[in-house]
Amino acid sequence: MKTIDALKLLPVWVEPSHLVSTAQILMRGHGMKALAVLESGKLVGTVTAEALASLEGSALVSEAMEPPTLVVSANTSIRQVAEEFLEDGVDFAPVVRDGTFIGIATSTMLLRELSRSWDPLTNLSWQDLLREWGVDNLKRGREVTVIFIDLDDFGLYNKRYGHTVGDQVLRKVAAMLSECVDSEHEVLVRYGGDEFAIGTIRERQEAEMLSEMIKRRVRDVFVNESEEPVTFCVGLYGGHRTKERENDHYQSTLDNLINLASKNCLAQKQLKDREAMASAPAEAKALVSVRAAKLRADWPKLVDVLADEQSPNSMTTVILSIGEGIVSGVSARMGGSALESVASATGKAVERAFPGTQFRVEEIHLGETAGQKIATVTAQVSDANGSRPASGAVNVADDLYFSVAEATLEAYINGA
Repeated sequence: MKTIDALKLLPVWVEPSHLVSTAQILMRGHGMKALAVLESGKLVGTVTAEALASLEGSALVSEAMEPPTLVVSANTSIRQVAEEFLEDGVDFAPVVRDGTFIGIATSTMLLRELSRSWDPLTNLSWQDLLREWGVDNLKRGREVTVIFIDLDDFGLYNKRYGHTVGDQVLRKVAAMLSECVDSEHEVLVRYGGDEFAIGTIRERQEAEMLSEMIKRRVRDVFVNESEEPVTFCVGLYGGHRTKERENDHYQSTLDNLINLASKNCLAQKQLKDREAMASAPAEAKALVSVRAAKLRADWPKLVDVLADEQSPNSMTTVILSIGEGIVSGVSARMGGSALESVASATGKAVERAFPGTQFRVEEIHLGETAGQKIATVTAQVSDANGSRPASGAVNVADDLYFSVAEATLEAYINGA
């Protein structure tokens, strides 16, 4: 269960000898209705805005101070504290950690936290907290970066060792990630089944350093009951604003950051899978299914990309070879981007190569990880077997258009 320590508390306090006017300024500045009163670092009481209002500004805080009705320990569960608030009939209480005052908890804070969905397994909030936090920071004009973490082959833990071990894996990953984040700069959530996400307001370079630290810390996560090490992929997006935001698009901006961080993570996973296959022993490679082997023999190969970057109304042509034949796809830019035209032309060539297939490109993303540029294309593939999402990612070579066409072709292969 989440504890009071998870709340964003402000260690704002006054001393008994402070003026009432000083306490009132602090309250107004921080939007607080009550303050803790400390003497020589020790909690001795509390004072409310209502009590201060009955005194002159030149009076001392000690004249309005009262002993606290309830003092809460930071490691107490939020639900338990809420019950104590109801039982004692209080609206606020000072919070201490190891005897040190860390802030005032209010009934409004508790209600907000209890109304937010959270995961009892990992003791983390779900993605709605990330969205609330992200929109709030975007409205404040802060740059937001999203770090997306996706466990590799998590299903193997559940199938091979049982769900109990799988739950241990999730708890250990959550604990490791919690140690990496600073609540002043980040928020950590469980995004999905085996996915986690971090929102940070650190500068882009610091966010990248945080991402690299998380990758290094993966070696610390190991479940004794399993023989498989815990590994995951990390994707990152954000921190680079190229234009001023429109005031009414904060939610869509955040959704876009999460979406692109997730796709960057997927690109890392696909690259890792290809590298693992390339370095696998011959025996392992021979275990590829007969269907996959047959499909690979029938896959179209990219021959050439003809695109005119200078003319916004030009035609883009992508040429594929399949077996001993050649097929091509053509897309009119019509003022759109050249990359979109390349992906569209590749999709049309695929449709010609495989009659009955519909291939719709949804998004093209260019990212960078460890100095290597990556092109990621997401699409929707439809055929007699139904409709399904697909994506492809490749390292960008010298020819960007050729790389985007390769990523588009790979998206079809992955989704076929």
